[in-house]
Amino acid sequence: MGLNKFKELVAERSGGRIEILIHPSNAMGDERQTFELLSQGSVEYGVLGTNDISTYFPKYYISEVPYVFASQDDFWKFWNGPGKDLSALIEKERGVRTDGVILRGARYLTANRPVTSVEEVKGLKMRLPPVKAWFKVWEHLGALPSNIAFGEVYMALKTGVVEAQENPPETILNYKFYEAQKYMMATEHIYSAARVLSSAQWWATLSKEDQDLLTAAMNEAVAYANDITKDGDARFVEELEKLGMTLIKVDKNAFKQAVQPVIDQMAKEEWDPEFYEKVKAALQ
Repeated sequence: MGLNKFKELVAERSGGRIEILIHPSNAMGDERQTFELLSQGSVEYGVLGTNDISTYFPKYYISEVPYVFASQDDFWKFWNGPGKDLSALIEKERGVRTDGVILRGARYLTANRPVTSVEEVKGLKMRLPPVKAWFKVWEHLGALPSNIAFGEVYMALKTGVVEAQENPPETILNYKFYEAQKYMMATEHIYSAARVLSSAQWWATLSKEDQDLLTAAMNEAVAYANDITKDGDARFVEELEKLGMTLIKVDKNAFKQAVQPVIDQMAKEEWDPEFYEKVKAALQ
């Protein structure tokens, strides 16, 4: 909806001279491929999660590690603070600009069996994206994660290749995971971001007038999207319950305490210590 708003605003303000073409659902490649295309200047805009950070800037991959953020407030403290330093680094090193950050919502665990405690995660066959930190955390909890491409998750759940997955409620709803999953656990372990990125190489070819037009339209579209998602989880969860899913509230503090040893290990062995201290200071 945010991207369609951007498309409409650009068409209107450019008098139809600039057309935004939206290619959803990995139509032009997965997140890693899209990031490479942006870096090369082959694609103008892309909307990614944080897979590029985990892949190319793992020392700074702190924003979407389970239970680093406890709330939406923490999410915005990061992206309006240390996250801006990270975006500047990505632009400098890889030529990919950050034009906006949209809150996708908190990630929930879904499964075809109830998970009411940390202990019940043990042995859970679940799908995860190829993010090393996520594998470490869920394996520490006793889960058996598999790396399955997002476009294949629905069938993997339907056929029993895996019995669980985790995503924000809007994704669970829009991709109909409720058809294969009975239980939805309010783990809220990560507050996910959708980042609107653009190619610095392409951006440099634009006139100042077009840059200003696109920037203003993007700012408005991102604000529009964030206005939708700020209270979206509750609306999407309610819809999922109507569609037959059972919502289970879990003790998030128990989960946070259980994963803390892994977070401490990553902070010590894998993350940039100065950046990690900036993040901790921003979240206080």
